[in-house]
Amino acid sequence: MEVKLMEMSKLLVKDLMNGKFELISDYIYQIENYVIKVPKSFVTDYASIPRIFRAIVLPYGKHSGASVVHDYLYSKGCELNIERKKADKIFLEILKEEGVNPILARLMYIAVRCFGKTRYKIK
Repeated sequence: MEVKLMEMSKLLVKDLMNGKFELISDYIYQIENYVIKVPKSFVTDYASIPRIFRAIVLPYGKHSGASVVHDYLYSKGCELNIERKKADKIFLEILKEEGVNPILARLMYIAVRCFGKTRYKIK
C-alpha cells in the first residue's frame, strides 16, 4: 500500500544557538488523511542524535523535516492525538520521502521505537 505524502510548505527556522531551532513560519506536511501543521515558534532540536554518533549522522540534514514533524507529534502541544507508534511510522515514511538512505532511515526508526517512549507527550 502506497502512502500519500506531501510537504505543503518549506521548513524555515532560526538557530537559537543552543542546539535548538525555532520555526519562523508554520511547517505543514500532509500524510494520508492527516494534515500536520507544526506551528510557527515551535522549538525543535531536529533529530536527537547522541553526540557519540554525530560523526556518522548530524541532527539535521535530509531528515530535518521528518525530525521536526516527529518532535511535534511527540510534544504536549500537539492536538492531533496521534499515538506514539503511528507518530514513529509517520517519521519513517517522511524519512523515505525525503530521500534518506534506506538503511539510515530504518536505523533512525528503530532508535525512536526503542528510545522514544520517555520523550512522548512529555508533561
